[in-house]
Amino acid sequence: MHNRSASARRTRRLSLAGAAALTAAVAATAIAFNAAGTAPVAQAATVTYDPLAPALDFNAFVENETELHSTESEGAMATGGNLVIRGSYNVNIHEVASFTAPGDARPSALVVGGRVDYSQDPATSVVQVHDYVKVGDLTGTSVLNTDNNNASVNTHLVASGSAYDSTPRIELNVQQPIASVGPTSPIDFDSAFAQLRENSQNLYVCDAYKVPMNDRDRPVVVPKGEVAPGQGIRISLQPGVTNILEVTGEDLNNMADLTFDTPPTADTPLLINVDTSGTGNEFDWDVATQAGISGNQAPYILWNFPDTTRLNIASGDTVEGSILAPNADYRNVSPTNVEGQVIAKNAKFGDLGQNGGEIHYFPFAAEFSCEDDTPTESPSDTTDAPTTDEETTPCETTDAPSSEEPTTGEPTTDAPTTEAPTTDAPTSDGPTTEQPTTDAPSSDTPSSDGPTTGGGSTTKGDCGPLASTGSSSTAPLLIAAGTLVAVGAGVVAVASIRRRSAKNS
Repeated sequence: MHNRSASARRTRRLSLAGAAALTAAVAATAIAFNAAGTAPVAQAATVTYDPLAPALDFNAFVENETELHSTESEGAMATGGNLVIRGSYNVNIHEVASFTAPGDARPSALVVGGRVDYSQDPATSVVQVHDYVKVGDLTGTSVLNTDNNNASVNTHLVASGSAYDSTPRIELNVQQPIASVGPTSPIDFDSAFAQLRENSQNLYVCDAYKVPMNDRDRPVVVPKGEVAPGQGIRISLQPGVTNILEVTGEDLNNMADLTFDTPPTADTPLLINVDTSGTGNEFDWDVATQAGISGNQAPYILWNFPDTTRLNIASGDTVEGSILAPNADYRNVSPTNVEGQVIAKNAKFGDLGQNGGEIHYFPFAAEFSCEDDTPTESPSDTTDAPTTDEETTPCETTDAPSSEEPTTGEPTTDAPTTEAPTTDAPTSDGPTTEQPTTDAPSSDTPSSDGPTTGGGSTTKGDCGPLASTGSSSTAPLLIAAGTLVAVGAGVVAVASIRRRSAKNS
């Protein structure tokens, strides 16, 4: 009875030791495969941003040259190059400019990075500006705050040496201090357009909800590039997310109308990516009616033309939303209005003998959320693998003090075992055999000559150090994991034999 009980206890200890060995093996295997590159991969992040932020809420924001022919912009205008006066134009007539240069008392309604060209204009033309003007190069310009009678008056910019009321001219509705007009530009146009181009390209590949185009009169989905001439299109937006409509330039010109079943809002913005490659990235736009929306929804719509090099508003209805065409020469030669911001490389508002449409002040006021391909670190990348440069070894002893009798790979039947320690160090309670052990306590230091003596202790010699953290070699980790799995399986097998032996006895 006593022998059977002792045998059962030893069998249980062996079973627990096997379980502990298998647990250690699984853990080592997980670490090994993590180091080998099979840990959870870094996940992409969602990027949410306002792509028109670099345009500073200007109604028109142009990288290089701007020509003013007709008619008006309700908000402020900025051009990084020269401003060419070729007709009469009104700027910031609603006095909604929001950009104020350092040291100024009023917002900048007209910013010119280059100089003003007065030479191309009929003699009667006047550009009227509400609020301040900033000019980066005053070559060829006289800034006047007194009239022909030396009376103090509102500021005029005229061709050098010309009289206060001469034409063409830029005429302010306030008296601006002469020194604050220039010759400096308060805007870094190069930096702004580098960011705007990057934003435009990123938006074109934005990963968000793709809005299907549906035939207006039939339950049929119309793929991109397959809108038939005169076909009505209707769309329904997904609430609470970024919505993307993908179209070609031909699609836009073929549409009889574009009907919104659900209007865009601040948290349901609409990005319209326009592919103009079918026309060599030159696009004459006959704007279809956008039914179901108006200026109230325009701040939440962006028309993106990333690769278009020439964009001409030729005819049609009002464009609801902002236009982002950072690589395009933009021109509006029709009465078609734009309710939003216009961003372009160069711009002509109107043309000789042709009136352009107005630009109404509905600046973009939403953010788009796109999946970004830039990896972010997952928790497993920082916790599963070793985090120091110290070399480690898988050859540590995991069980209790060994017995006096050496083993040859299998635990002996008389060797004492512990109550399943789960750490690499000996347990503090000591051995649990019926008589104390006296010799060769187990060590955490691996042997160099092969297996060590006994019990449930398993230490492999000549394992060699593991590759340090950051090494590309993971074979030692995998070998160690396999070794631990095999050892655990062996202990379980011996425990099973013990269990049968105890039962039969």
